[in-house]
Amino acid sequence: MYRSLIEEKSIQHLKLFIKVGDEARNEKLGNAKPPINEMIYWWTRKPLIVGRTVTLLSLIPSTVGIELVKPLLGLEKKDKRAYYHAPEREKVEKLSQSSLDNIKLLDPFAGAGNLVFEAARLGLNCTLIDYNPVAYLIMKATLEYPAKYGEKLAEDVEKYGEEVIRRAKNEMGKFYERSGRKALHYLWCWCIKCPYCGQRVPLTNQMWLDKKRKIGYRIKPTEDKGFRVEIGVLRDDEGSKYTQKGGEAVCIRCGNAISYDRMTKDVAERRDKEMIAVVVKDIEGKAYELPSREDLEKFNAAKQELKAKWSLLESMNLIPKEEPQESELYTITNYGLKKWYEYFTERQLLLMCTLLKTIKEVCSEISDKEYAKVIATYLGFLLCKHVDYNSIGVRWHARNRQCGNVLSMRRPSFIYNFAETNPFEKTSGSLISMLNDVVGAICFATRNRNPAKIMLGSALQLQGLLSEKYDIILTDPPYMDDVPYGEISEFFYVWLIRLLKEYYPELPDRVPVDEDLVVSRGRFGGNTDLAMRFYKRGLETAFQRVYDALKDDGLLIVFFAHSSTEAWELLLDVLRKARFRVVSSYAVHTENEANVLARGKTSFMSSIVLACRKITEDSEAYFEALMPRVSESINRLIEMFDVEELLGMPITDLLIMMYGKVLEELTQHTVIKSYREGFRPTFENLIGEARDQILREIVRRLTGSSPTILGPEASFALIGKIFYRGLIPPDDALKVAKAYGLSIDALTKRGYFGKVKGGVKVKSFREVSIKKDAEEVDRNNIYEQLLYLEKVLSEDGAAKVRSILRNYPNFRVNELRSLVSILIKHYRLLKNKGEELNDEEENELSILEVLSDILRSPAQPSGTLDSYL
Repeated sequence: MYRSLIEEKSIQHLKLFIKVGDEARNEKLGNAKPPINEMIYWWTRKPLIVGRTVTLLSLIPSTVGIELVKPLLGLEKKDKRAYYHAPEREKVEKLSQSSLDNIKLLDPFAGAGNLVFEAARLGLNCTLIDYNPVAYLIMKATLEYPAKYGEKLAEDVEKYGEEVIRRAKNEMGKFYERSGRKALHYLWCWCIKCPYCGQRVPLTNQMWLDKKRKIGYRIKPTEDKGFRVEIGVLRDDEGSKYTQKGGEAVCIRCGNAISYDRMTKDVAERRDKEMIAVVVKDIEGKAYELPSREDLEKFNAAKQELKAKWSLLESMNLIPKEEPQESELYTITNYGLKKWYEYFTERQLLLMCTLLKTIKEVCSEISDKEYAKVIATYLGFLLCKHVDYNSIGVRWHARNRQCGNVLSMRRPSFIYNFAETNPFEKTSGSLISMLNDVVGAICFATRNRNPAKIMLGSALQLQGLLSEKYDIILTDPPYMDDVPYGEISEFFYVWLIRLLKEYYPELPDRVPVDEDLVVSRGRFGGNTDLAMRFYKRGLETAFQRVYDALKDDGLLIVFFAHSSTEAWELLLDVLRKARFRVVSSYAVHTENEANVLARGKTSFMSSIVLACRKITEDSEAYFEALMPRVSESINRLIEMFDVEELLGMPITDLLIMMYGKVLEELTQHTVIKSYREGFRPTFENLIGEARDQILREIVRRLTGSSPTILGPEASFALIGKIFYRGLIPPDDALKVAKAYGLSIDALTKRGYFGKVKGGVKVKSFREVSIKKDAEEVDRNNIYEQLLYLEKVLSEDGAAKVRSILRNYPNFRVNELRSLVSILIKHYRLLKNKGEELNDEEENELSILEVLSDILRSPAQPSGTLDSYL
């Protein structure tokens, strides 16, 4: 295959990926998400614009100007997101100088299929493989069935879905009916018994129902050691009260703390819960009532119905009695929830079983059994979406007054004050809303008229699955401990397998984990070393299989997004052992911010995109010769951006670009030697030096002065303020300090930086104390000079600052001027982008603007060479 555009390394390419990243960031926002993302939740979905960009750049030869590719991306379209504007196939074929249906593309870790959606839409011959059966079904529903059946499929899914809801309502609606205003949601609290005074304690982490209108509830203990609930307008301090937080409960009568162990033991043994409020439909949208006797009777009637029907439902295999597979992420088992059906209230479980039974009945009435299989797949997703919004893991969000789905935190959790949804009223999480999402996803997916080949299988067994080689392999492999797909996807699969096993004989009874490549300690009895060895060996084998599946002149595109250098070291080893060399690398925004927070920030917001070719001949290089090349690459990289562009870039994007440059150098050769005896070259060896250099180069590019001249404290503060908004996480702080020859202890000793929860804080001038006269301010510490002048200006005015600059030559005006200038640019850029400055930043900006005017034409100190000249 010819050299493609993605292998080029120009500034135009870098800026294109930045622009694509901006669109990808928008694509991740709520209402801007592609409709296919709403078909059913999946843990990792790459933005469609990223898949389109990478596909086009991989197809089109490097001899074609990148300006000709940009119009095909749809970035300039203002009416809708880019994914609504598909590039014309004829134009792509003309630029690529090939027939697209002859180009074979493979993704062996395909997940939900987003990365390949645009390639299939263009008409490439696409094959997608995943080991997870839920992912397999999602890909079938996204990339095969809509292309095969067209718009009629959406109409039929809507028709059969409405029939399922109608029948389910006839059977279950009576358990949600009430006099007066209709119920939308029921809010519950789990309750425990205080071990000290016997008081019944409802567990909640706040008292708000509607934060905007200041509506919430008060909990009052009663004489019989029960409690009553009052709903009304609350003060802020009342709304923020709680009975459990941080793993401990607090008794509402005696005030004693109740430990996590006692709390979980009580919940597990007594399963005591209380309905405390009902969200009802109101003229203004939503209102809040105490549960009536009728509400409680309806729930108890459903409870009795479940009890009466239990044997029947069990005999029909409608109750998911599987135990969750071992995972360190599950805390639900601590509360005695040992089987999946226990993750629902009695009414919720009766509803889910009824929906499952009804879907099976409706699909059995479809005469075309192959088509019944397709319809059942989508109706199974409807059920799963409702499971995600109607179980004891659902939160009530008082700020936006709606339910949040269970998997908003990426795994099923135990929620002390959970929400139950009325499935038959149109509200967040209702069945009709879920059906609209599924139908909308099908309508969008029918824009692709080229069915992809979908396979259920392992990337470790590609040789047994594939009979041909591929021009392009485009993939996003699992990132170490990011998501234990096998364990967590059972949240859906225990329902899907009961519905779909008769249609898909290839589906396993449980989600397999034997070749599910992830670092999951739970599979190895909590042993991290064993889990890591399993993952590493598996990934090495997978990439060796990828090598075999790729044509000798083929192109491998790999996405990677992990913050630990251990993960990058592993990626380097995997690529080198599989005999791939990185020919180019780019950073692009791909990750959902909420997901990154949910998984503890082990992943970057952006991914690195690595374009790789096969190594066909052995070669060797010395480690000591590689660093100068990396340094040169970093210098060229930073020089490509002007100051405003650098200020607008996340530090992680710059680090990812730097990681890419290191990978490019280290993968060019099959053997890396060292002149140092016994020295083993590693990614960390190079990355440490490269990280130091890029941090130094950023300071030089922004201020025009090297960190040596500007000073280590000023350099650290500049990076902290611009790229971390004043609070640098602990690990990052260590690395940034090291780049400027500092330790954290040395930094915090003077009091200008402080260790706080969350990292190292760059203190504002109002927070520091500088008990010095002007002549005592350190000439070699520009940051101390800046803080001193800011304090003087805020307390004594501009005249005093002018006097100091006129009379004391230890203040270095040129360096101060450049430092002040770049900070002002930074703050103004944030405001221009619509980002709100915090109080410290606003205060500093106003001071810096005045200080900037003073520094433009200060009177030179007498007795200096400058004043003489």
